[in-house]
Amino acid sequence: RARRPSLGEDLAGPAPTRPLLQIAPMLDVTHRDFRYLMRLLTKRAQLWTEMVVDDTVLHNLEPVKCDKFLGYDPVEHPVVCQLGGSDPAKLAEVAQVVERYGYDEVNLNVGCPSCRVSKGEFGCSLMKRKEVVRDIVHAMSRAVQIPVTVKCRLGVDDLDTPEFARDFVSAVAAGGCKHFIMHARKAWLSGLSPAQNRSVPPLWYDRVLGLCRHFPDLSFSLNGGVNDLGHARALLGFPGPRLPGEEDRLVGLAWGCPDAGALPSNLQGVMIGRGAMNNPMMLWDADQSLYGLSRSHRAPTRRSILEAYGAYLEERYPPDDPDRPVGVVHQALKPTLGVFAGLRGNRAFRCTVDKLTRDR
Repeated sequence: RARRPSLGEDLAGPAPTRPLLQIAPMLDVTHRDFRYLMRLLTKRAQLWTEMVVDDTVLHNLEPVKCDKFLGYDPVEHPVVCQLGGSDPAKLAEVAQVVERYGYDEVNLNVGCPSCRVSKGEFGCSLMKRKEVVRDIVHAMSRAVQIPVTVKCRLGVDDLDTPEFARDFVSAVAAGGCKHFIMHARKAWLSGLSPAQNRSVPPLWYDRVLGLCRHFPDLSFSLNGGVNDLGHARALLGFPGPRLPGEEDRLVGLAWGCPDAGALPSNLQGVMIGRGAMNNPMMLWDADQSLYGLSRSHRAPTRRSILEAYGAYLEERYPPDDPDRPVGVVHQALKPTLGVFAGLRGNRAFRCTVDKLTRDR
């Protein structure tokens, strides 16, 4: 089947050599439909799946079943599949499945602090077992040709010194990981909810810079506390031509350390999560402001974005399809809830979407 034309696909220019902007993996958020909406807004940002548990794939290897968890639209590239688990052999096998699906990268989740994930002995709890993470990365790297990366925190529970983070990165790098996405906070495995773990532990941006400088042969992305493109641009040192008012001092202020000096060249990207979910339209000029690309047509309107997304949904979920999954309307429309964020009429739009999901 021919690929659907999509907004802004006439953007010219080479593919980026580093991620720059990454849309964070979020459970029950970054599913296939959400990622398609993101791609209508930006052609260059790196998209991520929700975390997929290794056993989920291994128990559903039949193509029809596996597509439910690993299927994606070709326009989503570059797209990363994030895996959860703690068994090197299982994760190596699943990484091969991910590679066959055509993903650009496979990532190991070592940052999720939820009780459910911790009880499964993966996610952030793995930071306490760096040798296991090293062995997982080694097994996955031997099994596939695509990059194997790790997303983690700066610490866990009382293990939160800069030395702990350096030792962890050093051990995992020995297994073959070349790129780390660092959530610039520690995590508490008990006492805080996942939402609280995204806000209560303080941000340690300076420690991420320290890792970049300590490991010049590795590359890093920053995650945590980034909610808009202006902040992302400052954290990246204002890539491309500077806009009025963009001064070096603002880079230091964004990092919380005015005397930070020049940014390390191995700082490869900045990750945005809830900001993109709550206000997706902020991404409409990401390709221009971060990647220096130009459009040959006018900027997309909210109407044009919603119309293009609606056309995609009609094709993916035909109204007369007797096999259409239960609850699909809620999943499909949820990504649109923030399209009018901050504007008059936002509440009415959200109420309309909510009514549609309840009526279906």
